[in-house]
Formats: sequence, C-alpha cells, structure tokens
Amino acid sequence: MAVRVRVRIRNPAKNSEIVTRVLVNGGAESDEPIVAITPREAEALGVKLDRLEIVEVELASGYAHSYITGDLYPVELLDDEGNVLSRINARLAIDPYLTEPLITDATIDELGIVVISFKRGLWRHRDDPPDTVRRSAT
Repeated sequence: MAVRVRVRIRNPAKNSEIVTRVLVNGGAESDEPIVAITPREAEALGVKLDRLEIVEVELASGYAHSYITGDLYPVELLDDEGNVLSRINARLAIDPYLTEPLITDATIDELGIVVISFKRGLWRHRDDPPDTVRRSAT
C-alpha cells in the first residue's frame, strides 16, 4: 500500500473541477507545487494540451516529457467526508503515460501532508492532533 489522498482541482476559467485520488510521491521532486494528472483528467478540467509547454522531466529511470501549465490551479486536500483540510495553487503536469495521478514533494509540504507510514498508507494533516491517523484514500 502507499499513501494516497483525495484532492479537488478547480479550473475557474472553465468553471470546472475534478475530485481525484493522488499518490503522495515524496520521490517526485519539484521546486513548486505540481499535480501530475492524466490527459483524461485534464480534458475533464477543460485544459487543452495544445496550449501547454512541453518540459523534460527527470525520473529515476531516465528522462520523460510532460505538458505543464503556465497557470496555477486551485487544489484542495479533502478528508474522507469531503471537507477541505488545506488549499494551495499548483501547476498541472499532464503525462499521457501516467498510471495514476500524483503530487510532488513541494505539493505534499504545502498541503500539510505528514506521512506516518508509506508502507501502511498512514498519514495526518499538519493541523491534526498528534494522535490522529488517517488512512490512504481508496
């Protein structure tokens, strides 16, 4: 198991939003908050790939290319009941080869996600009481 959380991503320009489960990937490094999503999710948000910059992304296994938005999108971390735990603005990376959406280390930090156990899928939010343990989103 891994840590996965539920987020809401909004596109105010298109008055659209998606709620999706994302992998909390501390090994995905970025200088600023980034949420990597699939082309299907980008389409649901009204994000057009032909208007995005293509960037080279360094992976542990080599290099790949992703589309990245110039604009920032509101991203909300949700609890199991759909309540907002925290909000940030992030760029979107759209990767046609992505097997599941993920968030980078900068996004994890800014959303306030504190991983208790990657293997068991346990986490808490920075504002939770110290004894709070949340389970990975299903």
